[in-house]
Amino acid sequence: MKVELPSDRPQVAATLSDGTNAILSPLDSGDRHWIEEGLAELSMQSRYTRFGMGVAGLSAHELDYLADVDQRNHVAWGALVNGNGAGVGRYIISDETNPPEVAVTVLDEFQGNGLGTILLRALVGIARHDGVDELVFRVVPDNTAVKAKLSNIGAKTSLVDGLIEGRILVADIPVDAIEAQVIEVLEEFRS
Repeated sequence: MKVELPSDRPQVAATLSDGTNAILSPLDSGDRHWIEEGLAELSMQSRYTRFGMGVAGLSAHELDYLADVDQRNHVAWGALVNGNGAGVGRYIISDETNPPEVAVTVLDEFQGNGLGTILLRALVGIARHDGVDELVFRVVPDNTAVKAKLSNIGAKTSLVDGLIEGRILVADIPVDAIEAQVIEVLEEFRS
């Protein structure tokens, strides 16, 4: 899926583990069609590991919810590789009493090169900047790749209702090189 970002949309360059360049950029409410197109490109297995079921599509209400991004309570960043939509990472603050839930989705052809980790690290950086102490997540138990990555960053997990639930303590994640760039772009985008 080819994606052409608006010329005024700020971007951050990142390098994947295979040396490929990726571009990260904040999403806004006008990017709903990219979310819908990206879902259509996910294999049923990837849909299952992301949503816990092999959904054929999302309802208009679900798409509206995912596109209702304000970069404060609903933070969402997209990733492009060679001009193609490659993934999205987001966290949503639903209320002040519970930590925000984080989710990362990478299209099949871009999996295995560290893009999901880069998106997660960008979200952790934004959370740290905004004073968010922890992020929660849910993954299906057979998503071994994500479980391994979460274990590598020290996420605490448990099995709840058939899903792996866990917490990422933001202070436990070291600041990385991309974080300062993401925060600079975020500040520019918010203003």
